[in-house]
Amino acid sequence: MSDLKEVFDLWQNNLKFREEFKKNPIQALKNAGLELSAEDLQKIQLRLGNPKTKDEPLDDRISK
Repeated sequence: MSDLKEVFDLWQNNLKFREEFKKNPIQALKNAGLELSAEDLQKIQLRLGNPKTKDEPLDDRISK
């Protein structure tokens, strides 16, 4: 079982993994041979799936 530190290390040191991860995180993890716990996978999915961090202007997020 892999951990988030391994994912982060790979993200920092492997440009190909980083590009794959941006497109499809789950597939990129599988391709890299990493297997995360359900909890760690959920942390990644929640972080990547939060539309307010990407599309909503910063001022709108602050005022909420």
